[in-house]
Amino acid sequence: MWVELPSRRSKLFSVLAVIAAALLAAGCIVTVRTAPEKPNIIIILVDDQPPDTEAQMPKLRAGLTEKGLTFEEAFLSDPLCCPSRATILTGRYAHNTGLWSNEEPAGGARGFREKDLDEDTIATRLEAAGYRTGYFGKYLNHANGPYVPPGWDRWFVLGPGLNKPDEYDVNTDGKVVSYDRREWDTTDLVGSRAAQFVRKGDGPFFAFIAPHDPHSPYYPPPRHARDFDGATMLQKPSVAEGNVSDKPAYVRERPPLSEEQRRSIRATREGKLETLQTVDDMVGNLLRTLGEMGRLENTYVFYLTDNGFLLGEHRLKGKWLPYEESISTPLIVRGPGVEAGSTQALASNVDLAPTIAELASAEPPHDPDGRALTPLLEGRDPTWRDAALLETRGGPAPDWTGVRTERYSYVEYKTGEKELYDLEADPYQLENLAGQRPEEQAALSARLAVLRGCAGDECRTAEVGKP
Repeated sequence: MWVELPSRRSKLFSVLAVIAAALLAAGCIVTVRTAPEKPNIIIILVDDQPPDTEAQMPKLRAGLTEKGLTFEEAFLSDPLCCPSRATILTGRYAHNTGLWSNEEPAGGARGFREKDLDEDTIATRLEAAGYRTGYFGKYLNHANGPYVPPGWDRWFVLGPGLNKPDEYDVNTDGKVVSYDRREWDTTDLVGSRAAQFVRKGDGPFFAFIAPHDPHSPYYPPPRHARDFDGATMLQKPSVAEGNVSDKPAYVRERPPLSEEQRRSIRATREGKLETLQTVDDMVGNLLRTLGEMGRLENTYVFYLTDNGFLLGEHRLKGKWLPYEESISTPLIVRGPGVEAGSTQALASNVDLAPTIAELASAEPPHDPDGRALTPLLEGRDPTWRDAALLETRGGPAPDWTGVRTERYSYVEYKTGEKELYDLEADPYQLENLAGQRPEEQAALSARLAVLRGCAGDECRTAEVGKP
């Protein structure tokens, strides 16, 4: 049984109370001023969640979407696991972290460590500001062995074996422990340990909760294993697109989807929806725990994915691509003073670190490229970005950089190919307008030329201008 001992802070308040009582008895007037309580902060980061699937998560919708602010135009600057997570932790774009890949030695957990990126993250900054910090779930790819990065008081990170149906490893504060999947679903385990962290200890806390779900392979626990049996492919014009003659060569070269590919896409959608039900349970349990402790109203909860996922759009399946289904994320925020609703303001994963630092009254990691979302959370109408940077290297497409505005999506490939879509008229990105709108294309290309090499204040300045 967990027995919580009085903290030094609670002892101090007891002494102050005795002194105050004595002064009152002597007829003295006592004014006691206490500093405002810092908010708790939680990030829930899932893996490979396709857009719109949060509609099938009733606990997420009831506990976060209906109680918080939804960013309907939220994007992932580099839509791949490790580059995206590095950006979230540091507030810097991939061209400034230098982390472009999941694979070691240049990418993954090893690349993050050897570039000294783990020395200055949102965790080290919040720990310095007096927060208890804990990481639970998937960190960066190939996070093997007992290493615990700086800034984390509690470290419960999934290791090797995530693709196996029986056993997987967890780094528990530097000790590697094996778990039987038949006894502990990974998301259930991660959620359980995160809830323990939330319950124990006083003072403000920062919890980064990152389940492996809904990443493949799909091992939903028995209670959800049949929830979406027979799921069908999405019914929208871009799925199994018939005419791709205006697309770049890597898309044009793809034949129409075969029946085997269609079965694979249907199975993938089923697996993602079923494993997301376990994530939904975790979200519901966590919010209930906070409510039982009386801490829910003083806790910010952020929900997003590290990258999206295409399920047949433009004959493609996967991530790391410049299309809406890959670069988009659900971004939902609940917390003190956050009114329920939605906003069209452009948000990016590069904004998470500066936002959390500002909410915690802490310094952000050095020279962040992003901007704090705080004014939007508070219902203000600040001068805001009208362009968001997109970039990647080494993926299934030739290296590309792009810019996303409220109306346009524009991409330049290292091959010289370009894509331009008017999302107001063509939300499914069926008609590539590159070469057909020279004025708009030239303006977007000029914005991109500055953004692709920007750093710090320069990024925030370049994001604001004529759309």
